[in-house]
Amino acid sequence: MAEDYIMRLVRQIAAMLAAIIAKRRSGQIEEAKHDLATLCLQTIGLPLDTVKQLSPDALSSHLETSGANRYSRSLMLAELLIQDAEILESEGQLQRALPGYLHAFCLLTDSFPVLSREEQEVYRAKIDVLAAKLKHLPPNPYTSERIRALQTPAG
Repeated sequence: MAEDYIMRLVRQIAAMLAAIIAKRRSGQIEEAKHDLATLCLQTIGLPLDTVKQLSPDALSSHLETSGANRYSRSLMLAELLIQDAEILESEGQLQRALPGYLHAFCLLTDSFPVLSREEQEVYRAKIDVLAAKLKHLPPNPYTSERIRALQTPAG
């Protein structure tokens, strides 16, 4: 029963993400932003602006309350944050986009170990893109260790 709910939620989120991406590409930026904000609130119970103001640790703590749904919600939120950051970056607002990229990077790297091999292949590419976007940031506890771990081959 719970698995059916999760699968239904994942399908709904995927459909909404596809719609958001389509709106972005067709120039309906304000509609895409509205959909992102709505979907974030529905997915994790926090407004998107609030999420971006939290530290990665605080966001992780909030997601821990999701129990078994933590990682699926983390992945969904990471996807939303990437879309939001890409919109901001396309508008020339890289500084405002960085918190979204940072959170998405942390959410994906934290979730990575529990993903299937196939999912890891998909998300590894996204993690690498995000790491490249964040590499110019000053050293900090949220990204430095994670980026270093990505550069170290698994033993």
